[in-house]
Amino acid sequence: MFIETNTGNYHIKVLSSHELTNDNIQQWSALEERAVEGNVYLSPYFILPSLKYLSPQARTFIVFVEKNSDSIPKLCGVGVFECCRGTKKLPLPHLKAYCSPHSYLSGLLVDEQYMEPTLEAFFTFFSSLRKYSYGIEFKNRTASTRLAKQFEITASRFGVSWIQYDRKQRSILVPHQLEEDYLERFLSSKMRKNIRRFQKLLSEKGTIDWHLLSGRQIGLDSIDRFLNLEHMGWKGTKGSSLLSNPKDEAFFREMITGFAQNGRAFITELSVNNQVIASTSNLISSKMGYAFKIGWDTQFAQASPGILNEVEFIKRAAGSLPHLEYIDSGADEGSFIDKLWHDRYDLVSGFYITKTLSRSALATINCIRHMKRWIATK
Repeated sequence: MFIETNTGNYHIKVLSSHELTNDNIQQWSALEERAVEGNVYLSPYFILPSLKYLSPQARTFIVFVEKNSDSIPKLCGVGVFECCRGTKKLPLPHLKAYCSPHSYLSGLLVDEQYMEPTLEAFFTFFSSLRKYSYGIEFKNRTASTRLAKQFEITASRFGVSWIQYDRKQRSILVPHQLEEDYLERFLSSKMRKNIRRFQKLLSEKGTIDWHLLSGRQIGLDSIDRFLNLEHMGWKGTKGSSLLSNPKDEAFFREMITGFAQNGRAFITELSVNNQVIASTSNLISSKMGYAFKIGWDTQFAQASPGILNEVEFIKRAAGSLPHLEYIDSGADEGSFIDKLWHDRYDLVSGFYITKTLSRSALATINCIRHMKRWIATK
């Protein structure tokens, strides 16, 4: 599949992952660095291993928005989408912003300098579709950001409605706001007491060390350690760890290696007597960090090494990662990280509805849902 269209001074390419050239990937990676809003789950180093190992049968395509010029066209926007025949939420053919089983955000990558015309090009493209033109679903898209506000402005110009079905908050860490008294100010007295108890229990086992490995410091040994720790405990038992599925493992190894080789990954490790007992994997996109997955040695469970690893990270994040605006926890509401990371931002899920028929269908579905809830309370 290779489709080209023009909209004003902007050129749109629609490609499959197999049609991407090395030059396409390099331009995509460069766009990620200057994007108005980072999104590691839209990085080529995440998307391409995802499509290769996790979603090989998905009907996906990649949209490039390029600014026409006299020389080489400049890549200004990238979106990855999946064709959907219909779901319970929207039982009509529509597009979904691609999310792998390990993706915690969706959206678009948009050049900060060309944000408005790039979004106009995207909505022009969406409006030109036929078979899947009833709507575009975005799951866990950032809200109340510069990009989100421009989304709203551009959609209104095209007569496109945003129909929201979920809104939630996610904990984030802001490195430049981590003052020395952060733990005292924002953690409950009970949590601080537990942390002191955990630290005492662990110190009785031996010498405690903490390290942050970044970029090319991340080697096969640190990746293996992380995978083995992430596999321990309930994840391994339940079969949800990365090592439980060869495709998940292959995805992670290729993905983390790609980010690390480009200086966009870091791993934190907590050790006792030189034995690593807790590890986290983290990714970077533009000026944002993204916590990915965590693991810890269940033999030290009484000392909660996963929590202590996070505590050490909080203490040192400002000095280790001063260039990051914030770090997205990737965690669901109510997780243990909510007790440690004080700041929050909003995420929304919903549809940009492009046709009257789909608006009517959604209105009917919502009416039925309200009726069911009303009946359930009687």
